[in-house]
Amino acid sequence: MKKMLKVIFVLMMVPLSIFAGIAVTGESSPTLASENFELNGQKMSVEKHIEGQDITLRISDAEGKVIFTSDTLGSEEKLFVIDRKAVSLAVKDLNGDNSPELITAAYYGPASGLYIFSYDAASKKFKPIQFVHPEADLTRDFMVSDMRQENGEDLLFLSNDVVRALGMIYSADSEAEPVAGFYFYKLIDGAFKFVESKPVPSGE
Repeated sequence: MKKMLKVIFVLMMVPLSIFAGIAVTGESSPTLASENFELNGQKMSVEKHIEGQDITLRISDAEGKVIFTSDTLGSEEKLFVIDRKAVSLAVKDLNGDNSPELITAAYYGPASGLYIFSYDAASKKFKPIQFVHPEADLTRDFMVSDMRQENGEDLLFLSNDVVRALGMIYSADSEAEPVAGFYFYKLIDGAFKFVESKPVPSGE
């Protein structure tokens, strides 16, 4: 009887030992990506975190003290393309002011958002660069794509100051079918402003 109980106990523990080593995103390893950078001669780091279904950016100083935490950016990891590479997080000076921008993306269903944070010297805080679409009377803290691409090409930098989003283009004619297209934004006077939208060329 004792031997039988031992066998049952071992069989019960085997599944537990198997699953014990499996990491769940956002629990054992909440950091999705990280980068180091310098700002005004000070060493800093930025980390992309996920807790449950909340993705945020956290900026820390050289001592590891968190000095900035963004609002929730999304619920799932998302890649974007910059310098022809698909990445989760990037640090790059986009406007040539010698202060790097912090760039990331997140999926929040049913769309994805590209976020670009810049350091504001006046307030001494990090703030999202806005995306402005004057024709639609729309201003957001992020660029939107409603056609998710796992390779990140739905949110793509064509250059430091021009970004492209993949999304549906809707006609003013309510009976016309929407078509897949590209939305282009250019960095002008501290904001990414809508330039034009074009249907995706056939064959792409």
